[in-house]
Amino acid sequence: MKKIIVYISFLLLVSCGGISLISRGTENLYTPEFTKLIERAKGAYAAGSKDTAIAQLEAIQDEPLLPTEVAMKKNLIGVIRFSEGDFEQAIYNFNMALTTSSLDEKLTAQIHLNLASSYYKLGDTDNTLSTLLLCDFKKLEGKEFQNYHKLRFNVAKDLGRKKISIESLFWMLSKEKDLVVLKSSQQFSELVTLYFSLEQQERIRFIKDLSDEKTLIAGYLTYLEVEQLYNQAKRSEASNLAGWITRVYEETPSIVELANNFLRRIENFASLNQRSIGIVLPLSAEGQKGIFARRALAGIDHAVRNLNESNANNEGWVPLILEVADSSGSAVVGKRRVAELIESKNVSLLIGGLFSNEAVAEYEMAKKYGTFFISLSQVFIDKLQKNHLLIEVPGSVESQISVLFEEKFLSSFGKKAAIIFPDTERGRAYVDEFWRKASESGSTVVGVHVYDSKNTDQRDTVQKLLGLKYKRERQEELEILEELHELEGATSIRRIQTLKPEVDFDWAFIPSTPDDALQIIPSFGYFDAFNVPLIGDPSWRSTNISKESYKLGRLYFVDGDVPKGESDFVNSFKRRNQESPRIVELLGYEAFEIANNILGSGEFKSRGDLEQSLITANHVTGLTGDWVLKENVWLKKMNLMNLYRGKTSKMKLEEVKAE
Repeated sequence: MKKIIVYISFLLLVSCGGISLISRGTENLYTPEFTKLIERAKGAYAAGSKDTAIAQLEAIQDEPLLPTEVAMKKNLIGVIRFSEGDFEQAIYNFNMALTTSSLDEKLTAQIHLNLASSYYKLGDTDNTLSTLLLCDFKKLEGKEFQNYHKLRFNVAKDLGRKKISIESLFWMLSKEKDLVVLKSSQQFSELVTLYFSLEQQERIRFIKDLSDEKTLIAGYLTYLEVEQLYNQAKRSEASNLAGWITRVYEETPSIVELANNFLRRIENFASLNQRSIGIVLPLSAEGQKGIFARRALAGIDHAVRNLNESNANNEGWVPLILEVADSSGSAVVGKRRVAELIESKNVSLLIGGLFSNEAVAEYEMAKKYGTFFISLSQVFIDKLQKNHLLIEVPGSVESQISVLFEEKFLSSFGKKAAIIFPDTERGRAYVDEFWRKASESGSTVVGVHVYDSKNTDQRDTVQKLLGLKYKRERQEELEILEELHELEGATSIRRIQTLKPEVDFDWAFIPSTPDDALQIIPSFGYFDAFNVPLIGDPSWRSTNISKESYKLGRLYFVDGDVPKGESDFVNSFKRRNQESPRIVELLGYEAFEIANNILGSGEFKSRGDLEQSLITANHVTGLTGDWVLKENVWLKKMNLMNLYRGKTSKMKLEEVKAE
């Protein structure tokens, strides 16, 4: 009902351009005698005598009239027919008027609006829009101008013509001179929503095409684009566009002021204190989150103490300081803490992202400010959203998958791959990169199967991979084997696998948690698929999997180097803290080592200097591996590890032969 009322209300707004006076500058297109006759007909129409007005207009002979006079006459007849609801006759007269109206541009625009309104009244939206697109709407003024764009917007919206809808909203707001009033308009909210649904290149082309108008709305849309570019960490493009605004919109002070404030703000944020490192951890979070956060901080604190103590007597040594902020276990809070550390403390770089959901939010905020972010966990976003301002200490999805599609790995294990992954953001990140690298390396992905990690029995997923789920496709083979089985009789209490598994892949990658892995791995043996190379992610360096490995056969996983029990790090940590470090402390320690190696590589006056240094260096050294910059993403040099009967060792791929 509400939609119907809105539609009826809009129809009331749709009216012809009306009966307007002869526009200034076109007096020579109309004779005084014709003008008197027209004024008389207008008077009759205004008095409510439509029939009289029509009779007077039709009494005017076309032959002696100038072309524009014929057009005006036909237009007025059309307007009266429109007001009577005779839209077919209105359309006929408006079309006749257009044949001779070209010398009077304003009249022509009015006729197009009138004709479009008539089509709209008949529900002919296609002809309505095509007629509106022929209209030179800049010749319209006041209410006619607004009505034109309201009609154009509604029709374009009905027909799904998004760009035309955006243009119409833009022109509806083009006369507004006050920024506060502009921003409070309902049409402005709708315009911004539609505008930002376009691709970025389309948006920038749109605002630059309309920049000649020098309107407030054009300038403000451009400024919003500046903010958007900056939020996407496209700082150079944002600065260039802001500078362009100050030149193009110099006669619009409110827009120039916004652009100048933006340029001053990013200049302030670009400065840094090279001896200051920001730390964002969920220190006050309840449960395991808070415990892990405090352990990670212990690893970082140990590293910075070691560094400052060992250099305390060096002349000119300036200690590194930690600016620690608490994310409270919230991605939203963590994001805010990142901004505060950069804006208020001018930290040179950041360590954070102990948990993946916080890592994504914190990295995106750091990237916006052009600040290097060292993540203590993996960042599960598309590779295209990552750049050289991110290192993932455990090794990114891209780092792990790259090991599996190196030539030496494929030569040893084969080029036919399968993947079983969890139906989570993490799992989807793995499978997307798996597909990409397989295609790039010329490998074949034979099987892709997703599982629900909430289930405690994953045999169904493995059954699908082994071609045992849909038996109808192998019906003939199944019937033969069942007959043989009946003749032989049951010789064991063990479950008899009637159909043999179809292992049409060389190896399978299973990026699952240890708990899920212990459900999936035994299922291969359950279905008689023995000696299939199964490869996991770094989480398979797990006590639980190690204990069960005696029953699971040989397993593989991708991981970095881990310091041995008697390493300098382990020994010094024991002395300071009276306990041995675990993986979380190691992550914190390594994150600081990476930060120190980066900051120790030169003198940096701005974030831009530090960023350029990283790109040029193309290499970063850590405790558990080195990172190289490839395709604008930092890839950790990782290893294929072998787990057999509780013992873990690094694989030498050249000694491996695929089964």
